[in-house]
Amino acid sequence: MMKWIGRSIYALAIVFISVIVYRYAYTAKLQEYYDAEIRDYIDDDETLLKGLNTLLTIDYYRESPILYQYTSESGDYQFNLTAYAIGITYGDVSYDGMMFVVNNIAIIEDGELLVDPVLKITVTLSDNTLLVEEEFSTIGSVYYDPLLPFSIYNVPALFLFDAENYLLIPNEDEDAPETYATVENITLEYSNGEANDDDQYIFNEVPLFVGSKVEYRDAAFLKDSTFNIDQDLYQLQDDFGTDGLTEDDLSTYNLINEQDDLTPYNGAIWRIMVLYVLLIVVITYFLFFHKMVMGRIQYKKRLASKQADVKNPEVIFKDEDIDTKDEK
Repeated sequence: MMKWIGRSIYALAIVFISVIVYRYAYTAKLQEYYDAEIRDYIDDDETLLKGLNTLLTIDYYRESPILYQYTSESGDYQFNLTAYAIGITYGDVSYDGMMFVVNNIAIIEDGELLVDPVLKITVTLSDNTLLVEEEFSTIGSVYYDPLLPFSIYNVPALFLFDAENYLLIPNEDEDAPETYATVENITLEYSNGEANDDDQYIFNEVPLFVGSKVEYRDAAFLKDSTFNIDQDLYQLQDDFGTDGLTEDDLSTYNLINEQDDLTPYNGAIWRIMVLYVLLIVVITYFLFFHKMVMGRIQYKKRLASKQADVKNPEVIFKDEDIDTKDEK
């Protein structure tokens, strides 16, 4: 009985680990795609946006009108910040959302161009709706380090959705209409990659940029007090009708849903999964079959030895030589 319980636990562990390994393999696939087609083209808007659609399985982004844009093309602090309306589907539910994308970054420090600066994007909301480290907050941040491998958390973009734990304002009255927090300001900070004793990035004390609805009186290299996100420009799901997103909707609302084909990068999954299966076969063999196989081999060896003894018995008695007897 205990043997079967142990085997059942082992089988469940294999299933659980297999899911984790497959996710790792799929991430490796996305990593290969990102390195080949996105990493060196971050500053090309079309390539970057199509890549984000592909990597994060975004249903669409709205090409125009955009939600917000700020561009600095001269001086020591250059970048492009653009906010797009997006849509995603999680399970059977579709959500409106927005993404803030930053590229074309060029920062001069001490007369020299800062190579691969680390970026921090922070938004402040009107309500405590963002779930951050198991607590609700008005402030949320993402980090982008161009030298780190790809992950869905390491892209030059910040995403917000009209969903629970993002922008949806909790309401105990189930019959009340849903309401959503608004983005009050956005802040960009940068680091040259240096870290403190806790291995956390050290960001410049003065923000690179602050966009706010009201005048921002603290220090910042660049500011914009006209920042504002119009909810009507990104909340589009109710306009799509009962059939959901259609080709007509894509055209009417200037939505882009193009994604790259990831099939050429399936090799990353196959390599990892084949190695994993081989490892599981070897482990399973030594856990459950090796002892039995070795016992079987030893048994066959002993049986063969006994059969050889029967065919070639040791001579105990020997007949007297006839010729010798006759001579006597």
